[in-house]
Amino acid sequence: MPENEDIEELKKDLIKLRPKARLKKLKELEGIRRAEITDIEGLIKDSEKDVRTEEVAEEIAPEQEEVDIGRLFREEGEQLERTVREDAHETEDENLKYIPFKQAYSDYSTIQEIAYASMEGPLSVEQMEKVDKIGERLDRSKYVSASREVANMLVASRAALYKIKKYAGLE
Repeated sequence: MPENEDIEELKKDLIKLRPKARLKKLKELEGIRRAEITDIEGLIKDSEKDVRTEEVAEEIAPEQEEVDIGRLFREEGEQLERTVREDAHETEDENLKYIPFKQAYSDYSTIQEIAYASMEGPLSVEQMEKVDKIGERLDRSKYVSASREVANMLVASRAALYKIKKYAGLE
């Protein structure tokens, strides 16, 4: 936006113009200002929507825990066994199953990361596979849980999954 000095200089330049030329120039400036105001209003609305989204995400996201580095190294050795158990558990013929809190939190965190990545550009094949896998798990899960937070996380995950699929053109 022009400062006061620029405005004074503009006024001096406009006074030098003939009335029709001055009017034409003022209407052009008015059109430019209106377009800028419209753009700014759109940015304000988008920012307010982002703030509300972040507030909801903060409300339903569980508290972060400190990382125990020793636990990370212990888990590395168990990772293969856990992967085999998870894959075997997923292939069972259950119509619906309960999602443990750790799995719901992991799915929610993954969905959040993919949602932010989808805002920057197209999703990778690996991300698409994760979206499909989490989507299938969410579709097979029950809402009955030990805590309200897990149910909220499932709802938030499903909503984020829907948005990702929508923006990625999968819906």
